[in-house]
Amino acid sequence: MRGKKSFAYYFVILIAAALLFFGAVNIYETRFNHDVFYGNIYIDGFPVEGLTREEALEQLGEAWQSRLEEVSIRLFHEDRDWIFDHEDISLTTNLPELVEKAYLTGREGGLFARIKEIAGRKDNPLYFVSQTTYKTDALEKRLREIAEDMNLEPVDAVLSFDPDAEEMFQITREEPGRTLQTEAVLGQIEAALARGEFNFSLPLSFETKEARVTARDFAGKTEKLITFGTDLSKSAPDRTHNIRTAASQFNGIILEPGEILSFNRLVGERTAEKGYRSAPMIVADKSLQNAIGGGVSQASTTLYNAAIRAGLDVIEFRRHSFPVSYIEKGLDTTVNLPAPEIDIKVKNTKDSPVYFRTYYADQKIYFEIYGEPLPDGRTIRIRTEEYETVPAPPDEIRQDQEGRYVTYKDEKYVHVPSRQGYKVRVYREYLEGDKVVETELLDDHYYRPIAGIVYVGVKERPVVNPEQPPANGDESAEG
Repeated sequence: MRGKKSFAYYFVILIAAALLFFGAVNIYETRFNHDVFYGNIYIDGFPVEGLTREEALEQLGEAWQSRLEEVSIRLFHEDRDWIFDHEDISLTTNLPELVEKAYLTGREGGLFARIKEIAGRKDNPLYFVSQTTYKTDALEKRLREIAEDMNLEPVDAVLSFDPDAEEMFQITREEPGRTLQTEAVLGQIEAALARGEFNFSLPLSFETKEARVTARDFAGKTEKLITFGTDLSKSAPDRTHNIRTAASQFNGIILEPGEILSFNRLVGERTAEKGYRSAPMIVADKSLQNAIGGGVSQASTTLYNAAIRAGLDVIEFRRHSFPVSYIEKGLDTTVNLPAPEIDIKVKNTKDSPVYFRTYYADQKIYFEIYGEPLPDGRTIRIRTEEYETVPAPPDEIRQDQEGRYVTYKDEKYVHVPSRQGYKVRVYREYLEGDKVVETELLDDHYYRPIAGIVYVGVKERPVVNPEQPPANGDESAEG
């Protein structure tokens, strides 16, 4: 009897254990052993309980796609704008990895550990937050392309000079340039992205680049410095033509600071092909002979006198062999090409350009120079000092064997007039008002005396006998 009771007792226990086992298996199968997320798990605020990984990824992917489509980074400047989307910043997410991590919640460790983990979620929800990553390499490249398109180099102010216009000087104002502040704009974009902002507008910022030359730079630098003219009223038409032709080459010339103006380089050789005519010129033996381009030294003389009165430096020049009639002693210059080359060179020693205008009026040739006046209201005065006169040597008498100028002994021809010599100093005086504040010796020149050259004939003049009858045929000649 007792044995039967013991058997029944153990049997009941066995049945109960079996029921518990199968119940536990059933609970495990229904609550733990499945492919869906456990309860109270959220990814980016979205509950994934009861979803498979694929379903969670699909639903979260739709939300992610909506976020991608909302990405819009707008850069603008005035009436232009540029839009960048998620591809331009290579925007990505770790959602797949996060879904896998969330799915493993309650699936790792022993059974009791898992049960504890799952049970603990009931009052303590588990939140997973995805992370986004981005790269700005492509956007930076686009920014530099925008910069190439939008950057502007400054435009300097320009002074145009037309000596023949009613208003000789015209100023085109400067225009500032701009440079896109690429690094600054990129920094603002990256700061916004770091804050999780993916839809925003941002104005482009530029750095202003000022022009190197502004209209203000020309203020007070186009004043008339000098007008100087020499008289042509006693010149023959061909000589006047040569002087006007040479002087016209200087009309409109701009001489930059430090630049040197060469008469010969600008005017070139004086030839008939260039329109020059034959006119008197001083030749080697100090006589006046007709030659192509005769007279152009008066143009160089006028240039010289205008230049020294404008405060420029004449660094190369040569005086004539003797003083000329159209300018004071010590103020003339001569030029020649091709040989021997004699030039006049003017250097602009100012800090700003000077401008030349030439014209012919009232039988005078004029040179005008414009530029920046001397400081402190200074003006220039040229003073000459003739401090010695040297007598001319005796004339050289030459017998005209060829009868080129004269024939008979009682005839003579002055080929070269004798001339006295002179010593002359040239000063440039700087004045403030009426007071001389500085004096500069420009030249101490010696016009050497010139011995005259006189040709005399070599034949005796025949004696005519008034009683001798004329030769046959002379009657008609006498009439």
